[in-house]
Amino acid sequence: MHPNEVAAAIGHASPGWIALAEAAYLAFILVRGWRWQVILRASAPHAGLGDATAVTAIGFALNSVSPFKLGELLRIGAIAPRVKIGIGEAGATVVVERVLDVLALLVIAVGAAAVSGGSSNSLGLWSGVLVIAAASVAIGAVAYLMVTHPQATLAIIERLARRLPTRIATLVDAFAESVLRGFASLRSPRRLAAAGGLSVLVWLCIVLGLVAFFHALTPELSLSTLVLACTIFVVSQAISITPGSVGTYEGFFLLVLSTFGARPASLVTAVAVLSHVGNIAALLGAGAVGALWLRVNRPALPVGLERPVAR
Repeated sequence: MHPNEVAAAIGHASPGWIALAEAAYLAFILVRGWRWQVILRASAPHAGLGDATAVTAIGFALNSVSPFKLGELLRIGAIAPRVKIGIGEAGATVVVERVLDVLALLVIAVGAAAVSGGSSNSLGLWSGVLVIAAASVAIGAVAYLMVTHPQATLAIIERLARRLPTRIATLVDAFAESVLRGFASLRSPRRLAAAGGLSVLVWLCIVLGLVAFFHALTPELSLSTLVLACTIFVVSQAISITPGSVGTYEGFFLLVLSTFGARPASLVTAVAVLSHVGNIAALLGAGAVGALWLRVNRPALPVGLERPVAR
């Protein structure tokens, strides 16, 4: 389609729907920070909501403009010293988050499909969703077995590490213990249920943001069908291979929404461009606020570094 057609469609967008979509994207950061705090507190009781939310905002700001979700590495490195845990422990909490993300999206998709009856015309898309969900369940199951059988897990890792140089083997053993502490939330059904419920709310924010952007340009699809289509699209963005998902975001959006009957292509592409720009803008704004929070609320230095220099 011609760029002028896409630009003309964007020019008729409703500001009210756009504002609602941006609010939903910001709510995504707030609820996700809350969920991360719930997971972190299983092993780091003093993890604060402000730190978890600020680091989440910064990480997703980087994800919005970088390839391969590099913001996840930033989140791991930034949260560890603030809540006084190891890198392995912080990384394990992010793994728990990602497993819950996929399962929550699957729940939303199945619920929307049950209401709309729209699963029959998207069997090819569903196969991809189910593969990703199966992989996530497998990762979650392995993590659960590891944390519920810590001695056996550490014994296996120690046996494998013996083949390495002593110094490296010691680091591997320490890292494995740190990872197991990060999976502590999996041992608490109550905490896991709370994190699961928040996970559904997290992704409802993003899906409803996409729905609002779609309605900013056209009311073409029914709400249940649109929720299903947007949920499957979100699952397709699990892996980003281009900076800011430029091109792949628009391509998958057009593919998925067209499968569910959204027409014409220029209008669907306009929604994709508008929602992508809006998403990046909201996440970069939240990231700036998160960076300011971390700068203002710096962690206290160790006591040994706060003593005056002897004269």
